Amino acid sequence: MRHWLRSLNIAMAATIVGWSPACAETCISPFIKRLDRPEKILYVSCSAIDGRHNDFVGVVDVDINSANYGKLIYQLDLGCRGNEMHHWGFTDDRTKIWACGLFSDKVFIIDVASSPGRPKLEKVVNVGQLSGLSGPHTAYALPGRMLLTFLSGKNGGLPAGLAEFTNEGDFVRRLDLPGDAPYMHDVTIKPELNLMVTSGFTPATNYKVPLAQWNLNDAGKSLLIWDFKNRKVLQQIPLAGAPFEVRWSLKPGARRGYVICIFDDSLWAWYASPGGGYQVKKLGRTGKMPSDLKQSPDDRFLYMTCNGSHEIQQWDVSDLDNARLTSSVVPGAHPHMIHISMDGKRLYATNSLLSTVDPSSQYWIRLARIGPDGMKMDPFFNVDLSQLPTGPARPHDMLVN
Repeated sequence: MRHWLRSLNIAMAATIVGWSPACAETCISPFIKRLDRPEKILYVSCSAIDGRHNDFVGVVDVDINSANYGKLIYQLDLGCRGNEMHHWGFTDDRTKIWACGLFSDKVFIIDVASSPGRPKLEKVVNVGQLSGLSGPHTAYALPGRMLLTFLSGKNGGLPAGLAEFTNEGDFVRRLDLPGDAPYMHDVTIKPELNLMVTSGFTPATNYKVPLAQWNLNDAGKSLLIWDFKNRKVLQQIPLAGAPFEVRWSLKPGARRGYVICIFDDSLWAWYASPGGGYQVKKLGRTGKMPSDLKQSPDDRFLYMTCNGSHEIQQWDVSDLDNARLTSSVVPGAHPHMIHISMDGKRLYATNSLLSTVDPSSQYWIRLARIGPDGMKMDPFFNVDLSQLPTGPARPHDMLVN
């Protein structure tokens, strides 16, 4: 009966909202091969909570026509624990995922091409040892390479930095930061403009202690604009506390992008100045602790999780002078990572930010459906990661296939 009701609910939602072919996969590197169909599999990076079981990659069936829809159908054991499984990214050919262990300085290279529903661990690389940096965060595909941001230097302090590797995990080079801007977090590239933007969070000496002990002044306060081809910083733009996730506008040649500031509860845009270079504009106050940022395929909306106020917000940013909050949902306690489907109609969410920050003991993967009237939670999609046979796990980043 429950399965029948869920199917009816989904069918009604599809009828009301309408179905269209995949438009554009957002918020991944522009160099990655895109899907040409709706997603069938959702990969989730998971960290074991109890310290006795290994971290893993969760595989969730999200094929609407499958009898296993909305179920965890496979777990790829990563062979060790305590990695703090965090962000990850596809290689440019979409055959592998680079999964970052924020605390272990390891990257787990995972084959998702041979058998998408049963991914395989291909190699483990200690990128910290190779780069002289620590805290690998964003794994961003370049042609034939992976660009990693690192939140810390070798001993967990500053300066942080970036490093490049081949798709097979061989070290290529390290990119150092300006002396007066030693913080690093996220990266985004606009190839047609030959520009790269990076943000700055806080180092391991801060984020590895409980949140109540954090020094909120020990964080980045600027965006860096880079010459992408030459890997050189062109401009440093002052900003509010801890600029976090960064996204270029999806429109070809668009000279603007977006950033959230996690310690300032705010949303900003950067855009080209008439006299050259870039400047920033505060678009508005968000909910408490904005921690992830995604875009709609038509470039009209931004979606952000507000970890401290338990909500996901939808903002219309089609007019930077009149950016506005248009929809909000509460999926559960402390949402963090989100992933938008190619047609912009499904938003997947998880609720672990960091083991030193998470106050909840209930972890999940949930789904919001997006229509003309905003977001609505799907009551029938709820993957509970608190009661697994292998022990409870904290879910973080997601990718679809």
